[in-house]
Amino acid sequence: MKNLLLTLWQFPQLLLGIILVKITNAVERKICIDERNHIYICYYHFERNTKFTKFISGVSLGKYILLSDNNNSITTIKHEYGHSLQSEMLGILYLFIIGIPSSLGNIYARYKNKSSEWYYNQPWEKWADELAGVER
Repeated sequence: MKNLLLTLWQFPQLLLGIILVKITNAVERKICIDERNHIYICYYHFERNTKFTKFISGVSLGKYILLSDNNNSITTIKHEYGHSLQSEMLGILYLFIIGIPSSLGNIYARYKNKSSEWYYNQPWEKWADELAGVER
């Protein structure tokens, strides 16, 4: 019952995660269960060779963590896991509070040549790092 409620709570980002897995032809690499025994973390890797995926290095949508083949460091995986924890806490609000600002910040940083330090100092990114125990 708890998993069903969590699925309903996170449904919009889970649906987007499934769609993104299909669009990118991502391949499942690893499934983990965290210490609370109810979050399933799926790691997917895809090649950044399409127009759609060339700017995606990592994205977290509910239980789906998609990482490009050249961006799968333990720090990145833990950071994206932090976003998964945010998704669990915020439910549908995750997309508005975390997802959209994170995506826009990423695009802005790339086009304005901002440092990764600038990007990871944004409040939603710092929070993801804190939740996952990432130290930068």
